[in-house]
Amino acid sequence: DVCSSDLIDIFSGFLGAGKTTLIKKLIQEAYQGEKLVLIENEFGEIGIDGGFLQDAGIEITEMNSGCICCSLVGDFGKALRQVLEQYHPDRILIEPSGVGKLSDVIGAVNKVTNENVTLGYTVAVVDAGKVKVYSKNFGEFYNNQIETASTIILSRTDSIPQKKLDTAVELLREHNAAATIVTTPWGDLTGEQLLHAMEGKSGSRAGKAAAGARTSSPS
Repeated sequence: DVCSSDLIDIFSGFLGAGKTTLIKKLIQEAYQGEKLVLIENEFGEIGIDGGFLQDAGIEITEMNSGCICCSLVGDFGKALRQVLEQYHPDRILIEPSGVGKLSDVIGAVNKVTNENVTLGYTVAVVDAGKVKVYSKNFGEFYNNQIETASTIILSRTDSIPQKKLDTAVELLREHNAAATIVTTPWGDLTGEQLLHAMEGKSGSRAGKAAAGARTSSPS
């Protein structure tokens, strides 16, 4: 049986947005003491170094059957159940490919959730400087990630002018009025503060920073 506190967190984002960097930061600074399994997708970013995960005591399962969020939803569900039964983790981190729909991944996860397994955070990692161009060029695939995420974490916010950042946030808000949006540079936040923002705790520094940029969760 799986333990009563199994959480499944999904980290989506287009190639190069910084998903892997964010996951590494959270593993190092926020998830200590938890038994983790990371499920990566072979079409995703360059995988997190196996040695790093081994040192952190984390199991890694690579999905080699293609895009986990497209035609292989059935296989994905089976693989997820296998991971739960084999490793009994406290938390599963899923890093799907950037080209699939986040809503499809959530749908696949929901098929294996029960009273013991719950969907945790659905995070979209977004390059702050590319919101407008990606939204235009990739349309539905990109916007689906924004619309479906419970938290949107912007990367590279310190490398663009404030005006461009404000515009990016406005565009994101058009697609998702409810998500927490984190605009603070990651280097200024601990993994724990990011986790609090993902949990929607506005008392966190990330939450306060988001509120200051008019991007906190609506009350």
